[in-house]
Amino acid sequence: MRFLSQAGECPVAETLRTLGGKHKPNILHALSGGERHFLELTRSLPGISRKVLTEQLRDLEEIGLVVRVEKNDARRHVGYGLTEKAEALGVIVAQLSEWNDTFQRPPRSAEDITTD
Repeated sequence: MRFLSQAGECPVAETLRTLGGKHKPNILHALSGGERHFLELTRSLPGISRKVLTEQLRDLEEIGLVVRVEKNDARRHVGYGLTEKAEALGVIVAQLSEWNDTFQRPPRSAEDITTD
């Protein structure tokens, strides 16, 4: 396993910094089901203001994880979707999720086990 880049920096730490922030993982998760309009994202991400959502989407677009698609409909909707780069990252994030389910969940009590 390689933990240092040629420059002596940890690529894992760099990736986590890129994905860091309170809302970026949630935005990526919301988009994992397919392209969504801005208002759909707003509704599916409670606790995030439109301003912050816009900023986070721009950041994700800038780093190549999200693509912004302008629609030519009457309302001029804008859709957001994941790029191929983000889809590839999704496989790794799914593994992190599995790790979390296995090792980060609180241990089950004896009472929980007997009621299963």
